[in-house]
Amino acid sequence: MPRVRRVAAPAPAPSPEASSSTLVISSDGDILLQIKDPTTHVDHCYRCSRNVLRGASEYFNVLLDPVKFSEGIAIEARIRDLARQYYNSGTIPESELPKVVVADVGDLPHGCVSRGTVVRLFFKILHDPSTAWPVLRKESVNVIALLSIVADRFACLDIIAEYLIRQGLETTLLKDKKSATAHKIELENRQKLLAGLLFGFPGWVRQCSSALIIEGPTRQTITNLDGSEDEEWGGDDALWWELPGGIEEELACRRDYVLQTLSSIQKHFVNLYISRQPQCRLGYNSSPQCDSYSLGEMLRFFSRKGTLRVESAFDPAPEVLEPYNGNLNDIITKFKECPSYQIDSNHTHCGLRTRLMSVLEGQRPLRPSSQVGICLGCWQEDKRMESWFENPTGGSWVNAGERFYGRGCRDHRDTKAMYTAVKRDWTPVQSSLA
Repeated sequence: MPRVRRVAAPAPAPSPEASSSTLVISSDGDILLQIKDPTTHVDHCYRCSRNVLRGASEYFNVLLDPVKFSEGIAIEARIRDLARQYYNSGTIPESELPKVVVADVGDLPHGCVSRGTVVRLFFKILHDPSTAWPVLRKESVNVIALLSIVADRFACLDIIAEYLIRQGLETTLLKDKKSATAHKIELENRQKLLAGLLFGFPGWVRQCSSALIIEGPTRQTITNLDGSEDEEWGGDDALWWELPGGIEEELACRRDYVLQTLSSIQKHFVNLYISRQPQCRLGYNSSPQCDSYSLGEMLRFFSRKGTLRVESAFDPAPEVLEPYNGNLNDIITKFKECPSYQIDSNHTHCGLRTRLMSVLEGQRPLRPSSQVGICLGCWQEDKRMESWFENPTGGSWVNAGERFYGRGCRDHRDTKAMYTAVKRDWTPVQSSLA
């Protein structure tokens, strides 16, 4: 059940009868764009340049086409009439400019009070790419996510993306260290992932998708005293809470596969020690006792860490486990705490720790945080081939001891084969460790 935190209610919104306002984006603009804000019920008019809008946006290029559609033809005729009356478009009164009604600006969250700020910034960037970024750091990610939705609506993502790169925001926000709560970190990761997907920022997509997979869901509902949802949290209908294009399903799928992989490590070593094949290969009379001792210590270690549970095979009502919502790196940290238990000093290299650490920190270390993020280039090139959800590798995977190859495509395709395998053998094929 999500936790509820109450904060002070915002100031009441203007009434539905609130009047319209005009914002000058271009002083010599020759058209007015009328957009209704569903939160404040105010019709905002933006004075813009028709030529700038057509050159920057495919949406406006089609809408304002002076030949193809009646609306564009009527606007062209009106502008020609005004050109005969006024010296230049900058001297035309706003009341005489042709008006274009835009039904919506994209799938922005309901009740988003930043809507007007984002729309105004969007049109300013289109008209003046040198516009300084006007938003504080703590608000930048939220505004960029909203900006990506608006830019996607009007089919001009490339122009806005280039602006953000010139402002240095793609790099600085990627490296920025977060100090907020886990809940706000998840919100920011989701917003950056959405913006990264739309604007084509591969670093944002890889880093934020990996963080969401590893850290797990921490979402809570934040409500105001009047029952409305907190603006900073984004609202239930915000696009980043249900990421489009199959991304939401992909994140959940990859997290499940990582959990299965970590679980398979425990199962692998437990099955080795309960099999009839001797694990202690020293050939001493105490070797059978060594295996029994190692098995007992292994079961006790995993049980104490809460990563393994022993159940009766004929329990009429077995307990149903809740999904693990914690950080996946915490499981690996617990595995690394495995002590070096030996039955005596003659069995120094026997037991679980030596074998377990070769899996966790060997030539092919298990580091999900740098391995499971989405590669934007491969996702765009061939989503089905890249997807773990649509196209798991399956089959059997053997720990051949080969190194991963950096952070390139070879790396994440190799890791996909390991994480999505049906069976995994964690014993290094070239090793004969006891």
